[in-house]
Amino acid sequence: MSNALIGNTRPTRQGYYSSLKILGCWGLRIFLVLTAIVLLLLVTFIAINWKDETLTPEAQALLRTQEFHVPYAQNGFYILVMMNAALDTDLLKNGIDKIKVQQALYQKDKAYYESHPHPEAEENPLSFNWNNNRCRQTIQNCVQMDLANRTELTAQMASNQVLAERYALMRKMGDYEEHLIPAFNASLPAYSSLSRAIDLLLTQASFDIADGKLDAGLQRMESNNRYLRVALKNSSSLISKMVMQTALRKQARAVSELLVLYPALLEQYAERISQLVLPMTEAERSLERPFLYEAGVQTHFSQNLRASLAMTQDKSEIAAWPLNVLGDFTFQPNATTNMVVRNWTLIIDAARNTTVDFSTSKDNFKKMREALNTSSISFYLAHAYNPVGKILMQVGIPDYALTYIGKSLDTDAYLRLVSLQADILRKKMPDADIPAYLAHAPAALRSPYDGSAMLWDARSAQLKFIGHEKASSNLGAGNVNIVALR
Repeated sequence: MSNALIGNTRPTRQGYYSSLKILGCWGLRIFLVLTAIVLLLLVTFIAINWKDETLTPEAQALLRTQEFHVPYAQNGFYILVMMNAALDTDLLKNGIDKIKVQQALYQKDKAYYESHPHPEAEENPLSFNWNNNRCRQTIQNCVQMDLANRTELTAQMASNQVLAERYALMRKMGDYEEHLIPAFNASLPAYSSLSRAIDLLLTQASFDIADGKLDAGLQRMESNNRYLRVALKNSSSLISKMVMQTALRKQARAVSELLVLYPALLEQYAERISQLVLPMTEAERSLERPFLYEAGVQTHFSQNLRASLAMTQDKSEIAAWPLNVLGDFTFQPNATTNMVVRNWTLIIDAARNTTVDFSTSKDNFKKMREALNTSSISFYLAHAYNPVGKILMQVGIPDYALTYIGKSLDTDAYLRLVSLQADILRKKMPDADIPAYLAHAPAALRSPYDGSAMLWDARSAQLKFIGHEKASSNLGAGNVNIVALR
């Protein structure tokens, strides 16, 4: 290569290296700037999540230990707890002991209780084969079907006599107060057996009335009605409230069908019939107490979650937190609890104000709930503060809560329909007079939502109410509540 050529290529190489040097300097600067931004964001993130909130007074109230007032000997809840216990069990004593053991275990170590399931522990528990779903929704009159299958049902009753006796003991005790652990892992009483026992009683009452033993049949229903309404008033969990409301609705349907089959009931016992289908009182239909319990479960969960996960983290290959160590650092128990309480307060307020336009209330609740999902520290930094708590809170606050308010009001509406039916049949009112009668009915026998009159279908001779929620006791299991006059 000639010297001239070498001389020509030297500037080119120098320019190339100079460009690389400039590019490297800019790259380093960009890297340092990005690193500084990341560090700044990290420091800001740490600063934002450095301190937890103080629990609000409302949150502190939900975390306090529940107070109980009903004496042991009068509380049928203890029988419900032991409904499936073995024969010759002292139901009251063992029920009390079981609840005390659960309470002591929970108070000793709430985090341990939250992280371990607690299945039923009775030895040799009984099982009951009473079929409480025998009446399909398409059947117009379930009592008629019971009578057609009386031989089979009577045999079932004989084999479920223990169940009937235990429910009779519950009613004899006279009161009901639930002693439930505020934890997701808490064991539940034997609600399914209670539902079977109530259905068994109603079937026997129907058989008594069919045999002409009107007074005996009504006495069974009156005993059931008194206890269900006490339990409804005192229920402190959603599942208990729904079980009792479903049972009351089932009884109202039995009364409705018996009135069509046996007119002598109204001729001789009109006043007693009217007491069986009275609309629910505000305390009976209110979901305020169950919502408070559900809110309490979630506030305790938020407070105990960090310690609960620490107990199980070593036993699982999957990281307990969405971001593992970072998630652990950014989880603020008090801030999460306060968010839970703010959202549940909206639900509880909705339960207290059920007479307004319900659809509008649902929409407003969703909008207000979204607006409240922020920390009180700073609106603009809300998504950076307590991110794990916000994720958990979104999972933990149920959108279906307002659905239960609709179910409760629909049950009340059904009782009002049967009350109207009983009055129309007692007065032997002509079909032509029914529309005017419904239009001028008192407020207690109109829609519990907006006070509108119940509907009359002259062609099918049925009273109707368009409810907000589906119910298994409705014909077709839809949201249309129906009672027949013929």
